[in-house]
Amino acid sequence: MPRSTMRFRARRELSAAMVVLLVLTGCSGGGTGGSGASTTPTMDLSEPVISSAGGPCAGGRLPVGALADLRGAWDAGASQAQALATAWQEDALLIEAQIECAFLGTGVDVKGRFYSGEARSFFSSYTGVTTPIDPGVPEPPGLDPAAVSFPRLAETLLAAGVDPAAEIHPTSGINIRYNGTTTPFGPPDSPGETVIVHVIVVTDGDQRDIFIDTRDWEIISF
Repeated sequence: MPRSTMRFRARRELSAAMVVLLVLTGCSGGGTGGSGASTTPTMDLSEPVISSAGGPCAGGRLPVGALADLRGAWDAGASQAQALATAWQEDALLIEAQIECAFLGTGVDVKGRFYSGEARSFFSSYTGVTTPIDPGVPEPPGLDPAAVSFPRLAETLLAAGVDPAAEIHPTSGINIRYNGTTTPFGPPDSPGETVIVHVIVVTDGDQRDIFIDTRDWEIISF
């Protein structure tokens, strides 16, 4: 057999072997179809899927894959907001929070809304504006910052098929509120007396509203 023919045949057999190997690898990797399949990602979400030297809001955008990197910015921002609120009223209690990329410059903004029973008023750490609570309205419950886990938030979104490159809506950001009897938040029939996280994810111009129950980090259907 000519040597050139032997080389061609060897290359053809090698290519066929590679195709078989890829098919077998895909089959053994497990699919997502079927009612018994797990939707939990296999990646380590204690670290961001998308990382940037400039932080999670580098370039003024917050991709879903970078959410696990928000812990430090959240802790620092919540502490700063609490300090401003405490300077207003010593009993100021965090009741709502919004996290978004800074409108000007880089970094993460944490906007807190606080309530003071002593002043019977609300306070915005971002604007400094105070608003009295309506007479007869029960005092709102407080929001525990420790209840928020950004790796779990990322895990829930990625398990639901959200692209890691999808972005959190720049103006709505991440909203964290307590859904209670006197402080309703979320879709109808949302579980009560729990902290709910709301995000709008944007993929190629398409927007998707998502509400998540932080007790089990499951998406609330509506």
